[in-house]
Amino acid sequence: MPVNKKQIMRMVKFVAELRRNAYPNATTFAKKLRDAELMENLNIACSERTVMRDLEVLKRDFHAPIRFSPENNGYFLENQYWEFQVPLQTNEAIMGAMLGARLAEDIMPSPVKEQIRKAVDETITNNNSEFFDHTYLESLLVAAGTKTSIKPAVFETVFQGWRECRMLHLTYKKGSTGEVSERDFEPHIVAYHKGNWYSKGVDCADDKVIVLAIFRIQSAKLSKYQFSIRRDILEDTRKNGLFNYPKIENIQVRCAPEIAYYLYEQKQAKKLIIEPQENGSLLVTLPPSSEEEALRWIMGEGGRVEVIQPVSLRKKVHQLALTLAEVNQT
Repeated sequence: MPVNKKQIMRMVKFVAELRRNAYPNATTFAKKLRDAELMENLNIACSERTVMRDLEVLKRDFHAPIRFSPENNGYFLENQYWEFQVPLQTNEAIMGAMLGARLAEDIMPSPVKEQIRKAVDETITNNNSEFFDHTYLESLLVAAGTKTSIKPAVFETVFQGWRECRMLHLTYKKGSTGEVSERDFEPHIVAYHKGNWYSKGVDCADDKVIVLAIFRIQSAKLSKYQFSIRRDILEDTRKNGLFNYPKIENIQVRCAPEIAYYLYEQKQAKKLIIEPQENGSLLVTLPPSSEEEALRWIMGEGGRVEVIQPVSLRKKVHQLALTLAEVNQT
Protein backbone atom coordinates (compact mmCIF):
# COMPACT_ATOMS: atom_id res chain seq x y z
CA MET A 1 0.00 0.00 0.00
CA PRO A 2 1.28 3.51 -0.83
CA VAL A 3 2.09 5.92 1.96
CA ASN A 4 3.15 8.92 -0.10
CA LYS A 5 0.55 11.70 0.03
CA LYS A 6 1.45 12.96 -3.45
CA GLN A 7 0.93 9.49 -4.86
CA ILE A 8 -2.45 9.24 -3.15
CA MET A 9 -3.50 12.60 -4.58
CA ARG A 10 -2.38 11.59 -8.07
CA MET A 11 -4.35 8.36 -7.88
CA VAL A 12 -7.46 10.14 -6.63
CA LYS A 13 -7.29 12.47 -9.63
CA PHE A 14 -6.67 9.58 -12.02
CA VAL A 15 -9.69 7.67 -10.71
CA ALA A 16 -11.76 10.86 -11.04
CA GLU A 17 -10.78 11.00 -14.72
CA LEU A 18 -11.81 7.37 -15.12
CA ARG A 19 -15.19 8.10 -13.49
CA ARG A 20 -15.71 10.94 -15.97
CA ASN A 21 -15.03 8.55 -18.86
CA ALA A 22 -12.23 10.89 -19.97
CA TYR A 23 -10.01 7.94 -21.05
CA PRO A 24 -6.76 9.24 -19.52
CA ASN A 25 -3.40 7.80 -20.56
CA ALA A 26 0.10 8.40 -19.21
CA THR A 27 0.76 11.33 -21.56
CA THR A 28 -2.55 13.18 -21.16
CA PHE A 29 -2.68 12.65 -17.40
CA ALA A 30 0.90 13.79 -16.84
CA LYS A 31 0.01 16.99 -18.73
CA LYS A 32 -3.10 17.41 -16.60
CA LEU A 33 -0.98 17.16 -13.45
CA ARG A 34 1.46 19.76 -14.76
CA ASP A 35 -1.46 22.10 -15.48
CA ALA A 36 -2.85 21.48 -11.99
CA GLU A 37 0.52 22.38 -10.48
CA LEU A 38 0.50 25.69 -12.32
CA MET A 39 -3.18 26.63 -12.01
CA GLU A 40 -4.10 25.10 -8.64
CA ASN A 41 -0.72 25.42 -6.89
CA LEU A 42 -0.60 21.65 -6.33
CA ASN A 43 2.82 20.05 -6.04
CA ILE A 44 1.87 16.80 -7.83
CA ALA A 45 3.45 16.98 -11.29
CA CYS A 46 5.28 13.81 -12.37
CA SER A 47 6.60 11.93 -15.37
CA GLU A 48 4.68 9.53 -17.61
CA ARG A 49 6.66 6.66 -16.10
CA THR A 50 5.41 7.64 -12.62
CA VAL A 51 1.83 7.68 -13.91
CA MET A 52 2.28 4.10 -15.13
CA ARG A 53 3.65 3.06 -11.72
CA ASP A 54 0.61 4.61 -10.03
CA LEU A 55 -1.59 2.72 -12.45
CA GLU A 56 0.05 -0.56 -11.49
CA VAL A 57 -0.47 0.22 -7.79
CA LEU A 58 -4.17 0.86 -8.41
CA LYS A 59 -4.50 -2.49 -10.16
CA ARG A 60 -2.35 -4.52 -7.76
CA ASP A 61 -3.15 -3.05 -4.34
CA PHE A 62 -6.66 -1.72 -4.87
CA HIS A 63 -7.87 -4.28 -7.41
CA ALA A 64 -8.99 -1.50 -9.73
CA PRO A 65 -10.72 -2.98 -12.83
CA ILE A 66 -8.82 -0.69 -15.21
CA ARG A 67 -8.56 -1.62 -18.87
CA PHE A 68 -7.00 0.05 -21.89
CA SER A 69 -9.17 1.10 -24.85
CA PRO A 70 -7.17 1.18 -28.13
CA GLU A 71 -10.10 2.92 -29.81
CA ASN A 72 -10.01 5.82 -27.31
CA ASN A 73 -6.27 5.59 -26.62
CA GLY A 74 -6.86 5.68 -22.88
CA TYR A 75 -7.90 3.76 -19.79
CA PHE A 76 -11.41 3.14 -18.47
CA LEU A 77 -13.14 1.34 -15.59
CA GLU A 78 -14.49 -2.01 -16.64
CA ASN A 79 -16.72 -2.02 -13.54
CA GLN A 80 -18.21 1.38 -12.72
CA TYR A 81 -19.36 0.09 -9.30
CA TRP A 82 -15.82 -0.46 -8.07
CA GLU A 83 -15.05 1.65 -4.99
CA PHE A 84 -11.68 3.25 -4.44
CA GLN A 85 -10.98 3.03 -0.69
CA VAL A 86 -8.67 6.03 -0.42
CA PRO A 87 -6.06 5.54 2.32
CA LEU A 88 -6.16 9.02 3.87
CA GLN A 89 -3.14 8.81 6.12
CA THR A 90 -3.19 12.08 8.03
CA ASN A 91 -5.65 14.21 9.94
CA GLU A 92 -4.81 17.08 7.61
CA ALA A 93 -5.78 15.12 4.50
CA ILE A 94 -8.95 13.84 6.11
CA MET A 95 -9.81 17.28 7.42
CA GLY A 96 -9.61 18.89 4.00
CA ALA A 97 -11.84 16.30 2.40
CA MET A 98 -14.37 16.22 5.21
CA LEU A 99 -14.71 19.96 5.73
CA GLY A 100 -15.33 20.40 2.03
CA ALA A 101 -18.08 17.79 2.24
CA ARG A 102 -19.53 19.36 5.38
CA LEU A 103 -19.71 22.81 3.78
CA ALA A 104 -21.34 21.36 0.67
CA GLU A 105 -23.87 19.52 2.83
CA ASP A 106 -25.09 22.77 4.37
CA ILE A 107 -25.42 24.50 0.99
CA MET A 108 -26.99 21.73 -1.10
CA PRO A 109 -30.74 21.02 -1.19
CA SER A 110 -32.27 17.57 -0.77
CA PRO A 111 -31.62 14.83 -1.85
CA VAL A 112 -27.97 15.81 -2.45
CA LYS A 113 -27.71 16.98 1.17
CA GLU A 114 -28.68 13.54 2.47
CA GLN A 115 -26.25 11.83 0.10
CA ILE A 116 -23.37 14.00 1.30
CA ARG A 117 -24.33 13.43 4.94
CA LYS A 118 -24.26 9.67 4.34
CA ALA A 119 -20.79 9.94 2.80
CA VAL A 120 -19.60 12.00 5.78
CA ASP A 121 -20.91 9.41 8.24
CA GLU A 122 -19.28 6.56 6.32
CA THR A 123 -15.92 8.35 6.31
CA ILE A 124 -16.16 8.95 10.05
CA THR A 125 -16.86 5.26 10.55
CA ASN A 126 -13.92 4.17 8.40
CA ASN A 127 -11.31 6.54 9.83
CA ASN A 128 -9.94 6.40 13.36
CA SER A 129 -9.39 10.08 13.95
CA GLU A 130 -10.39 12.13 16.95
CA PHE A 131 -11.07 15.00 14.59
CA PHE A 132 -14.18 13.28 13.26
CA ASP A 133 -16.24 13.29 16.38
CA HIS A 134 -19.78 14.30 15.35
CA THR A 135 -19.58 17.22 17.78
CA TYR A 136 -16.90 18.87 15.65
CA LEU A 137 -18.79 18.35 12.41
CA GLU A 138 -22.04 19.71 13.85
CA SER A 139 -20.28 22.88 14.95
CA LEU A 140 -19.16 23.88 11.46
CA LEU A 141 -21.90 26.16 10.10
CA VAL A 142 -22.03 27.87 6.74
CA ALA A 143 -24.12 30.38 4.84
CA ALA A 144 -23.59 32.10 1.50
CA GLY A 145 -22.63 35.75 1.12
CA THR A 146 -19.81 38.20 0.54
CA LYS A 147 -16.38 38.01 2.14
CA THR A 148 -14.34 40.05 4.59
CA SER A 149 -10.59 40.17 5.02
CA ILE A 150 -9.11 38.05 7.82
CA LYS A 151 -5.48 37.72 8.84
CA PRO A 152 -4.49 34.17 7.78
CA ALA A 153 -2.42 33.62 10.95
CA VAL A 154 -5.38 34.64 13.13
CA PHE A 155 -7.82 32.39 11.32
CA GLU A 156 -5.41 29.44 11.44
CA THR A 157 -4.97 29.88 15.21
CA VAL A 158 -8.70 30.21 15.89
CA PHE A 159 -9.45 27.20 13.72
CA GLN A 160 -6.77 25.14 15.46
CA GLY A 161 -8.12 26.18 18.86
CA TRP A 162 -11.62 25.05 17.82
CA ARG A 163 -10.31 21.81 16.36
CA GLU A 164 -8.15 20.91 19.38
CA CYS A 165 -10.51 22.36 22.05
CA ARG A 166 -7.84 24.74 23.34
CA MET A 167 -8.46 28.09 24.96
CA LEU A 168 -7.27 31.17 23.05
CA HIS A 169 -5.77 34.41 24.27
CA LEU A 170 -7.10 37.14 21.99
CA THR A 171 -6.70 40.81 21.28
CA TYR A 172 -10.09 41.96 20.03
CA LYS A 173 -11.29 45.22 18.49
CA LYS A 174 -14.93 46.16 19.06
CA GLY A 175 -16.74 47.28 15.94
CA SER A 176 -18.86 49.99 17.55
CA THR A 177 -16.16 51.82 19.54
CA GLY A 178 -12.88 50.59 18.09
CA GLU A 179 -11.77 49.74 21.63
CA VAL A 180 -9.12 47.03 21.79
CA SER A 181 -9.18 44.57 24.69
CA GLU A 182 -7.56 41.28 25.67
CA ARG A 183 -9.55 38.21 26.64
CA ASP A 184 -9.34 34.44 27.09
CA PHE A 185 -11.86 32.63 24.92
CA GLU A 186 -13.04 29.05 24.31
CA PRO A 187 -13.98 28.65 20.59
CA HIS A 188 -16.83 26.10 20.67
CA ILE A 189 -18.11 26.95 17.17
CA VAL A 190 -16.46 28.30 14.02
CA ALA A 191 -19.13 29.67 11.68
CA TYR A 192 -19.35 31.28 8.26
CA HIS A 193 -22.48 33.43 8.32
CA LYS A 194 -23.65 35.89 5.66
CA GLY A 195 -20.18 36.56 4.36
CA ASN A 196 -18.27 36.75 7.63
CA TRP A 197 -16.44 34.23 9.80
CA TYR A 198 -17.38 34.12 13.48
CA SER A 199 -16.53 32.06 16.53
CA LYS A 200 -19.11 31.38 19.21
CA GLY A 201 -17.92 30.25 22.59
CA VAL A 202 -17.25 31.16 26.19
CA ASP A 203 -15.61 34.31 27.51
CA CYS A 204 -13.51 32.84 30.31
CA ALA A 205 -13.63 36.02 32.43
CA ASP A 206 -17.33 35.66 33.26
CA ASP A 207 -18.27 32.28 31.73
CA LYS A 208 -20.60 34.07 29.31
CA VAL A 209 -21.47 32.74 25.84
CA ILE A 210 -20.47 35.33 23.22
CA VAL A 211 -19.95 35.61 19.46
CA LEU A 212 -16.75 37.16 18.11
CA ALA A 213 -16.18 38.32 14.53
CA ILE A 214 -12.91 36.68 13.52
CA PHE A 215 -12.01 39.58 11.22
CA ARG A 216 -11.99 41.85 14.32
CA ILE A 217 -9.46 39.66 16.14
CA GLN A 218 -6.15 41.52 16.05
CA SER A 219 -4.00 38.66 17.41
CA ALA A 220 -4.56 35.14 18.71
CA LYS A 221 -2.40 32.72 20.69
CA LEU A 222 -3.10 29.12 21.62
CA SER A 223 -3.23 28.34 25.33
CA LYS A 224 -2.19 25.08 26.95
CA TYR A 225 -5.60 24.85 28.64
CA GLN A 226 -8.23 22.65 27.04
CA PHE A 227 -12.02 22.60 27.28
CA SER A 228 -14.90 20.25 26.45
CA ILE A 229 -17.33 21.15 23.69
CA ARG A 230 -20.64 22.23 25.25
CA ARG A 231 -23.56 20.52 23.58
CA ASP A 232 -25.97 23.15 24.87
CA ILE A 233 -24.18 25.83 22.82
CA LEU A 234 -24.37 23.70 19.68
CA GLU A 235 -28.03 22.83 20.16
CA ASP A 236 -29.04 26.41 20.94
CA THR A 237 -27.20 27.66 17.86
CA ARG A 238 -28.81 25.05 15.65
CA LYS A 239 -32.25 25.97 17.00
CA ASN A 240 -31.99 29.76 17.32
CA GLY A 241 -29.16 30.72 15.00
CA LEU A 242 -25.67 32.01 15.56
CA PHE A 243 -26.87 35.31 16.99
CA ASN A 244 -29.52 34.62 19.58
CA TYR A 245 -31.36 37.94 19.24
CA PRO A 246 -34.85 38.29 20.80
CA LYS A 247 -37.51 37.12 18.33
CA ILE A 248 -40.83 38.82 17.60
CA GLU A 249 -43.74 36.38 17.42
CA ASN A 250 -46.81 36.54 15.14
CA ILE A 251 -45.62 39.20 12.70
CA GLN A 252 -48.41 39.67 10.14
CA VAL A 253 -48.00 41.81 7.03
CA ARG A 254 -50.01 42.66 3.91
CA CYS A 255 -47.96 42.25 0.74
CA ALA A 256 -48.66 43.84 -2.64
CA PRO A 257 -49.53 41.57 -5.60
CA GLU A 258 -46.24 42.48 -7.33
CA ILE A 259 -44.17 40.43 -4.87
CA ALA A 260 -46.58 37.50 -4.53
CA TYR A 261 -44.57 35.33 -6.95
CA TYR A 262 -41.39 35.25 -4.90
CA LEU A 263 -43.24 34.85 -1.60
CA TYR A 264 -44.82 31.67 -2.92
CA GLU A 265 -41.39 30.53 -4.12
CA GLN A 266 -39.94 31.04 -0.63
CA LYS A 267 -42.99 29.87 1.32
CA GLN A 268 -41.61 26.51 2.40
CA ALA A 269 -37.99 27.53 2.90
CA LYS A 270 -38.88 30.58 5.01
CA LYS A 271 -41.87 28.95 6.73
CA LEU A 272 -44.36 31.60 5.64
CA ILE A 273 -48.11 31.28 6.22
CA ILE A 274 -49.82 32.88 3.22
CA GLU A 275 -53.47 33.86 2.89
CA PRO A 276 -54.39 35.17 -0.60
CA GLN A 277 -56.82 38.12 -0.74
CA GLU A 278 -59.46 38.94 -3.37
CA ASN A 279 -57.52 41.98 -4.62
CA GLY A 280 -54.41 39.89 -5.29
CA SER A 281 -52.55 40.96 -2.17
CA LEU A 282 -51.36 38.46 0.44
CA LEU A 283 -51.68 38.33 4.20
CA VAL A 284 -48.41 36.78 5.33
CA THR A 285 -47.49 35.57 8.81
CA LEU A 286 -43.72 35.43 9.32
CA PRO A 287 -41.91 32.93 11.51
CA PRO A 288 -40.42 34.34 14.75
CA SER A 289 -37.91 36.93 13.57
CA SER A 290 -35.53 39.43 15.12
CA GLU A 291 -36.54 43.07 14.79
CA GLU A 292 -33.50 43.78 12.63
CA GLU A 293 -34.35 41.00 10.16
CA ALA A 294 -37.99 42.06 9.92
CA LEU A 295 -37.21 45.75 9.47
CA ARG A 296 -34.53 45.11 6.87
CA TRP A 297 -36.94 43.09 4.72
CA ILE A 298 -39.96 45.39 5.18
CA MET A 299 -38.03 48.58 4.42
CA GLY A 300 -36.24 46.91 1.53
CA GLU A 301 -39.52 46.29 -0.26
CA GLY A 302 -40.08 50.03 -0.64
CA GLY A 303 -43.70 50.30 0.44
CA ARG A 304 -44.94 46.97 -0.91
CA VAL A 305 -45.26 45.53 2.61
CA GLU A 306 -47.65 46.90 5.25
CA VAL A 307 -47.26 45.78 8.85
CA ILE A 308 -50.57 44.70 10.39
CA GLN A 309 -49.25 43.47 13.70
CA PRO A 310 -47.64 43.88 16.15
CA VAL A 311 -48.44 47.58 16.46
CA SER A 312 -45.01 48.28 17.95
CA LEU A 313 -43.31 47.05 14.77
CA ARG A 314 -45.71 49.07 12.61
CA LYS A 315 -44.81 52.24 14.56
CA LYS A 316 -41.10 51.46 14.20
CA VAL A 317 -41.45 51.14 10.42
CA HIS A 318 -43.38 54.42 10.29
CA GLN A 319 -40.70 56.24 12.28
CA LEU A 320 -37.89 54.84 10.14
CA ALA A 321 -39.75 55.89 6.98
CA LEU A 322 -40.11 59.44 8.30
CA THR A 323 -36.41 59.56 9.17
CA LEU A 324 -35.48 58.19 5.74
CA ALA A 325 -37.65 60.79 4.02
CA GLU A 326 -36.16 63.61 6.07
CA VAL A 327 -32.57 62.57 5.43
CA ASN A 328 -33.17 62.25 1.70
CA GLN A 329 -35.39 65.28 1.10
CA THR A 330 -34.42 67.53 -1.81
